[in-house]
Amino acid sequence: MNQPLPSSARESRRNFLLGLLGLTGGTLAAGTAARAAFTAMKSSTPHSPMNSLPRNAVILFQGDSITDCLRDRTRSWPNDPAALGAGYVGRLAGDLLAESPGAGWQFYNRGISGDRSIDLLGRWRREALALKPDLVSILVGVNDTWHESLTGNGVPVARYAEIYRMILEDTRRARPGVRLVLGEPFSLPGGEFKAEWMPELRERAAVVRALAREFAAAFVPYQQVFDEAQPRYTVAELAADGVHPSPLGHQLMAQAWRAAAGV
Repeated sequence: MNQPLPSSARESRRNFLLGLLGLTGGTLAAGTAARAAFTAMKSSTPHSPMNSLPRNAVILFQGDSITDCLRDRTRSWPNDPAALGAGYVGRLAGDLLAESPGAGWQFYNRGISGDRSIDLLGRWRREALALKPDLVSILVGVNDTWHESLTGNGVPVARYAEIYRMILEDTRRARPGVRLVLGEPFSLPGGEFKAEWMPELRERAAVVRALAREFAAAFVPYQQVFDEAQPRYTVAELAADGVHPSPLGHQLMAQAWRAAAGV
């Protein structure tokens, strides 16, 4: 959400997210079987944005609370654990840096909880282009639907497509050689995100898939990943409120991102 909240509500939301991230036991790792589920996806994807990144490349993750994931916004330098957050971004940074000694890659997380596509556009020059990224990963869309249903302040699908294209065009114009990774907005049943909102969210997913083709970007099919994971795990194990992933959910996201990016 992006509407101002009283301090008690902000604290309640933060405590809820902390509770999700505090899950233990079997939810802490996806395991070999989950990684095997992405093998075919990885081998078939035509995009491998990390493979040709230069030394000291800047890798930027942008989006809403799923990307933000309790990051410390007072810390802005790259590869800082607190600045990368507790979710898929930090996991990816750790894995890729460990596997690429000497690459000097600089990972940034600039996700902000509650952001819609229009919010990303409003801060794109300052919090994306100013970093001169070599790779940009974007995940946004669930709040465009959620805000409309809760407060009447969402972004219609057609406008979402226009705004998203503007973001990508601005990025290509400023950084002609930039690699793009676009994440599919997703939700799981039974949480705060209602089942009747899902058709619109799937329309947004179709928009992102089409834009990925148009801009030769890697597409991460997060909705498919979570749909296929549900026979193995409960929704509560994946994302208790239907939107914010657990440690297991973030691990699946990281694996799916790597499969789509070809790394």
